[in-house]
Amino acid sequence: MDHRFKSNLRIFILFGILYELMNVFYNPYAMKFLERIGGNEFHFSLINSSKGIIMVFTALPAAFIIDKMIDKQKTTANIVLAMAVIILSLFFVPMLPRDYQVMSFIIIISLLMIPIAMYNISYQNITAEIFPMRRARVFSKRSIYTILFTTIVTLTSGLIFRSFAHNNHEYLTIYRIFYVMAFLFGVLAFFVFKKLHYTPPKVNEHIRFKGSFKKVFQNKAFRKFALSSTIFHFGWQMGWPLFSIYTIKTLGADEFWLAIISVGSAIVMLLSLRIWPRFIEKYGNEKIAYFCTFGMAMTPILYVISNSLLVLAIFSSLSGIFTSGTITVLFSDMLDVIPEKSRIIYVGYYNILTNITLAVSPFIGHYFYENRGIIYALIVTTIFRLFGGLAFMIRERSERKHKNSPDSALT
Repeated sequence: MDHRFKSNLRIFILFGILYELMNVFYNPYAMKFLERIGGNEFHFSLINSSKGIIMVFTALPAAFIIDKMIDKQKTTANIVLAMAVIILSLFFVPMLPRDYQVMSFIIIISLLMIPIAMYNISYQNITAEIFPMRRARVFSKRSIYTILFTTIVTLTSGLIFRSFAHNNHEYLTIYRIFYVMAFLFGVLAFFVFKKLHYTPPKVNEHIRFKGSFKKVFQNKAFRKFALSSTIFHFGWQMGWPLFSIYTIKTLGADEFWLAIISVGSAIVMLLSLRIWPRFIEKYGNEKIAYFCTFGMAMTPILYVISNSLLVLAIFSSLSGIFTSGTITVLFSDMLDVIPEKSRIIYVGYYNILTNITLAVSPFIGHYFYENRGIIYALIVTTIFRLFGGLAFMIRERSERKHKNSPDSALT
């Protein structure tokens, strides 16, 4: 069993590296590519919201479909391959008539959310079953390796843009090469994932769609976590297009500076990922969740006081401390409050909630940006993020009070 665990851990880490390298060749520069083909601030918000809209309508059907799949491992691998193929289609966007390029890019990225929604649900379920114990440490170790490799590739890609691109045509040519690279890494990830040693548990019955909402949200622990996380995600996602607008439009970042900012955050996340699993094991998910989410609420303020790309790169890197903690603890927390039976369905409902906020919050942020300016919008984002941290804090206090009450000893 120990040998199998170590073998799975190596494969899990290798897959993580390949999967994240697929993402790193298209995702960090997506907004800059959109700008280079004619996109504006509204398109920045639209592309974020369209992701959420697509995933809202995809997550739950995907959960029920995957729940009934016999070979979930093969299904997940095929989903990764589908993602790689869709990313490859971005190669052809600059070949389209100019008037169709922006909307074609937005449509392709939105369609990419369909396999991503399916992947998130299936992947989270399979990995939870492969690694039932000490998940925070397992995911932390995976993240350390993936961040190390993606940091090197991101920095190299930024230097490639700086050294070889001197006009818009040359920039777009490099982007197209990167999309091919993303496809190749996706294909490799497809083959590696199939090598995991996974024996699906025997399930005698599945949750039916009818009555599933009531059944899932009758789980008090899940309900409290989902509510807190949804409130936080609203403020978290509101900032995504605003950060791109401030970085690209206000401070004028090119691909090289985007790479520097991404690398800085990644290095800090790499260092802090060794710490958070220990804190989670010592203090529990609930306490670390509100500590990290409160910390992430400060990120928009750091953008506000950044008057140059160098200062922004430093502050953005520092915010990576709480970002890494939030990502680690929310995933660990979610798996802890979800019962093993019908885990996929719970994940599906949770993803619906967080994607509803993704569909709405970028437009709320864009509204404040259009009417009051980028600084005001970022400050409002901080306020919304603080509400999320407060929700997690109230949840933690409620759980602690329940555990210490005399009645809890009788249950």
